[in-house]
Amino acid sequence: MLETMAIKLICLDFLGFLGDIMEAWKVCVLCIIIGLMAVPAVSAENEYAVNSAAEDTSASAGVEYIVSPWTENSSDTDVTFSVRSTQYIIQGQTIKHYVGVGSGINYLEVDLNWGDTSDSLTLSVYTPSGSKVGTYRDNYDGSVNGRICLDIYPSQGYVEQGTWQFKVYGESVSGSQSYTLNVYQR
Repeated sequence: MLETMAIKLICLDFLGFLGDIMEAWKVCVLCIIIGLMAVPAVSAENEYAVNSAAEDTSASAGVEYIVSPWTENSSDTDVTFSVRSTQYIIQGQTIKHYVGVGSGINYLEVDLNWGDTSDSLTLSVYTPSGSKVGTYRDNYDGSVNGRICLDIYPSQGYVEQGTWQFKVYGESVSGSQSYTLNVYQR
């Protein structure tokens, strides 16, 4: 009887030990899952100054674009048309903006301004033919100031006529973040 009782106690002790191991295993798997969910859904480390042939490009487009940072006080005051949009964005959200560009436009001036350096937004730009000009971050102009300011010049001729797409992505946003997107056609 004592031997049976001792065996039962040993078995119960071993089952308790297995239960502890199973709990540790569950905690480990849960930590891995949470860690994977914490990784941003989109990671675009490369910034593009000129679109390349490796990107999705329509064969009929044929125009490459040179992108450079611009300063707020542009000396070119001849604005053909401007678009202003104010929105709110949250973590992981993408908001698309469409801008119709007319004929005879020399370049586009783009200003995405959210002003809060604790939040991070990205801006992806697409031509009417579907070519991706690039994805840009706050530090593109060399300073982190809650703003992405770009000049987009065609390598030859005029800016492609049609509907341009500007995708704003909430890369790292606490709560919701307001922003303003301005696109000037010059």
